[in-house]
Amino acid sequence: MSENTQSGKALIYMTARNCEMYAAASLASLARQTHDNLHVLYIDDASEDATGDIARRYLRELFPGKHSYIRNESQFGKARNVWEHLVPRAKDAEFIAVLDGDDQLVDFGILERMAQSYAAGRDVVWTNYITDSGAVGGNGPLNPNIPPRQQGWKTSHFFTFRASLLGNVPERYLKDSTGAWFPAACDIALAFPIIDQTREYEFIPVNAYRYTATNPYSHHNLDPTSQGLNSAVQQRCAQEILHKPPLPLVKGGRDAQAAAGSIETSSGAQLARFAEPSAVWGEKAADLLVVACPTLLDAQAVVGGSSLTPMQVWTLWQFISSGRSNRILHVGAASSAVFLAALTAAAQGVTLTCLTSSSEQAERLSAKLAVSGFSSVAEIVEATSASVTVGSVTAPFADTKALSSEAKFDLVIVDVREEEAEGNCASVSLPAIAPLLEPAGFRLGVLTRERASAEFAVDGWRRLSSGLKFCLDGIGGTGLVVVGG
Repeated sequence: MSENTQSGKALIYMTARNCEMYAAASLASLARQTHDNLHVLYIDDASEDATGDIARRYLRELFPGKHSYIRNESQFGKARNVWEHLVPRAKDAEFIAVLDGDDQLVDFGILERMAQSYAAGRDVVWTNYITDSGAVGGNGPLNPNIPPRQQGWKTSHFFTFRASLLGNVPERYLKDSTGAWFPAACDIALAFPIIDQTREYEFIPVNAYRYTATNPYSHHNLDPTSQGLNSAVQQRCAQEILHKPPLPLVKGGRDAQAAAGSIETSSGAQLARFAEPSAVWGEKAADLLVVACPTLLDAQAVVGGSSLTPMQVWTLWQFISSGRSNRILHVGAASSAVFLAALTAAAQGVTLTCLTSSSEQAERLSAKLAVSGFSSVAEIVEATSASVTVGSVTAPFADTKALSSEAKFDLVIVDVREEEAEGNCASVSLPAIAPLLEPAGFRLGVLTRERASAEFAVDGWRRLSSGLKFCLDGIGGTGLVVVGG
């Protein structure tokens, strides 16, 4: 059920569940704001009390023509509500402000001040908060020269951001490694992929927000093992969120871009990166790689934003240049296949086979290889996607029957970063390609977007096999390497 009226420049995103004690005060605090060019998106998340009735009354009285009321008939949770209700409406606003249905704004001019910051070019603006018991929050400024995920959680209440940034956030960033919507720490799940994209942010050092820490339905009050305002499930979700790779930087100063988005080599060329564990080591790796294998620049020129980091490419180069890998198989995303083709072209006596899971994937890879000049380096084998079951896990994977049963490979790179949202593709990769592995010794590298996917795969494989060595973060600080034989 929904009531929709015209939208405003500031979109106030409010979610509420069983908040009948707080709904009126929350909306009244918003109505006292001096900035009135706003629209309230109020979501009643299947409340079992009078929250919805109270909210609709105050929305009609306080925000006539400036509100949308939505009631979910089943509980979505804040993360799913972002995707289902906030994302489709973000285009109608300049900036979005997050106000929970049991909290209040206590600085009546804060939205007006924030609107001025956005007019001046800021992309993310936040304040500090107090709790209803008088405690002061720990929010603070972020250093624009350090990736935000390395600085901890400093941007909670009152968090606002430029609406256009929300359109760049993939659905998977609001879901855990199993593909389920995050049940907790949803503010963090929303904030970090927003902050990843820019260094144009501002912390306003005022306690503008009143956080109702005593709400009996809050996660931390329902869990006796909570630490402060964080329950066990909130802590678990937060850790998984922080381990997701940051989204690419789209706005910021030169120093910020160097710290969070790209590495400039001594020759002036750039190798893009996303989640470099060490900028210093990345710069060294990029310099050495470009000298040893200049064709990597041809690869980088066609892969675009899905590039590998220099440290990831360095790991692949060590696999190939060491002489221990002569027959290479690649499965998955085209970007890493193009890099492998560039490395293969620079090596001696090495063959590369690329197994695709659809005609579209094969066509896309063929085009990239043709443009970068590596068509003669790699053999493309077009297959279909098959459903593979390992224990309790079923996930799609390229059908290896398209390859000869006699084919054996000593290095296999499986890149599931594009397919990871479809299920636990990483977990089925080793059993799926096992018949193709060289029994005398092999290396399997699995590139995942989320570390949790690699961890889940290792847990399952340890129970199914023996004599294998598993190295998490073994591909330039990411993914997983399996050594056999």
